[in-house]
Amino acid sequence: MMWTSSSYTKENQKGNTRSYNYRRRIVIILCILISVSFVIWQLFAKLSTSAISSIIGGDKVGTISNKPIRNIEYGVQSTTPLVMIQSKLDNQLHKRFLEEHLYSCNEDELNNIPELDNRVKEPVYVYEGYYHSMPTNEKIHSLNPNPLIGKDFEKPAASAFTRAFYDAFRYINRDIFDTLKHNLLAQSSYNTTKQEDVCYILAKWIEMDKHFGDLSIQIHYGKRNEQKLISGAAWHTDAENSLLHLAVTLRGSRVLHSKRIQSQSNSTLLRQPLKNLVPQEILEQQNPGDVYLSSSTLMRHAPQFFDTNYNTRVIAIHARILYTSEEVDHF
Repeated sequence: MMWTSSSYTKENQKGNTRSYNYRRRIVIILCILISVSFVIWQLFAKLSTSAISSIIGGDKVGTISNKPIRNIEYGVQSTTPLVMIQSKLDNQLHKRFLEEHLYSCNEDELNNIPELDNRVKEPVYVYEGYYHSMPTNEKIHSLNPNPLIGKDFEKPAASAFTRAFYDAFRYINRDIFDTLKHNLLAQSSYNTTKQEDVCYILAKWIEMDKHFGDLSIQIHYGKRNEQKLISGAAWHTDAENSLLHLAVTLRGSRVLHSKRIQSQSNSTLLRQPLKNLVPQEILEQQNPGDVYLSSSTLMRHAPQFFDTNYNTRVIAIHARILYTSEEVDHF
């Protein structure tokens, strides 16, 4: 199944224009730095409901593994390094997620949730909610991640439990992100020019805990999207907010298709891919409880959905960087 530029459609843009045309050379350098920082640790730490309760209570919980991650891979243009870290939710934690109203309500109740963007075009049912995962219950002025909307608005808070999960994830892995922040600042031209560049701005977002602060909760059921996969219409790259992208599948099954060059070496040393290699289509099943962390800005990808009904619907939370339109334009 091959993607061609002629089959690209605006409907599935998902930030493609921005992510391909903005300061490409600088972003490639930035992502090299991100990869160097990531190779030190296995980033994903499994969380339990007791861990989240401890975070809410203010106690430090959880540990960071020093196990090296999987191989460095390459995405767009075959030269952009990235990583794909995969894990799974603790069973107790997954069960607790499913007790939340948004992830467990019936179909009539779903249609009455005011925060959801209803994009139903029978026989395909798509709902998407845009929330933040910051500790506050208040709304936060930030960019709508849907590129077809692309405006700032007062983004509502996700449920307390959902926010606690991401707050705990940031807290438990703070040493990792602090290292990434310091590495970015060390490489920033701000040190000599006092001009903010992409390294400096991303480091500041991490410092303000904006990573994984923007939540897109996607609910999908109905007819499969096989034709969009074949035509290429489902393929896209994400905008800058997916330089750090944490995806959690709560219900249903889908397949993540992506174009990547997978290294055959176990070395974590940053290097250029072998010449004449081109990204291959990789299929990765996403089942309930599955989690992956990557840089979806840097790889072409497409979700594959199957024929489902409401009982077998897919629910996935995509956590990205929280920012305003002014901030990302400056970036």
